[in-house]
Amino acid sequence: MKKIYTVALFCLLLIVSSCKSNTENNASKETETNNVVEATSVEEATNVDDQMVISTPTGEKIGGFTLDPLTIYAGGNKYTSKNKPDKHKFYTNGSMVYEVKFKSEGFKLRDKNSELLWKIKIYPDKIKISDNEENENAFEIRRYDDKIKIKRNEEELYAIQLGSSSVTVNDEILYQLSSNQDNYVYAILAIKEIPEDQKMFILAELSTQL
Repeated sequence: MKKIYTVALFCLLLIVSSCKSNTENNASKETETNNVVEATSVEEATNVDDQMVISTPTGEKIGGFTLDPLTIYAGGNKYTSKNKPDKHKFYTNGSMVYEVKFKSEGFKLRDKNSELLWKIKIYPDKIKISDNEENENAFEIRRYDDKIKIKRNEEELYAIQLGSSSVTVNDEILYQLSSNQDNYVYAILAIKEIPEDQKMFILAELSTQL
């Protein structure tokens, strides 16, 4: 009887040990899989072959976007969108980071807590961008005969020229584009007060409307 008990106990220990080993192996494989997915996403964002790629004059990629499907590349991350008639929500690594809420006269870029980052108003001849609901101290972007100008409270801040796949700001080339563009929305790149990653979302949304 004692021998039977000993054998049974030995078998039970073997089963428990085997289950623990399988669990650890599965956990290890799952971790490896998750790491591969993250690495792929980062690599994809870094080497974006996109509808629009925006780089520094030295060729360092800043970001870009595709319009169909709406996807943003910025800050080494890829942001996919979930679209509704009145808003776009952008996700990276499973978390919602930015939200675009549409209005009749434009849209708002908001953070994950729905706090306003930038309010964009679209007019027939200009665009206004502000960081407040009242649209006070807004950046005004307007095309003139030979260049695009950005003013704030009637003060000219930036003079922009688009050409040869480049964006020239105050006579200095600051950005390279993956293709020639004459849409004046790209003048937004000149606004230093807007973080580079947020510029990509604003540009993509404006490109779908103008």
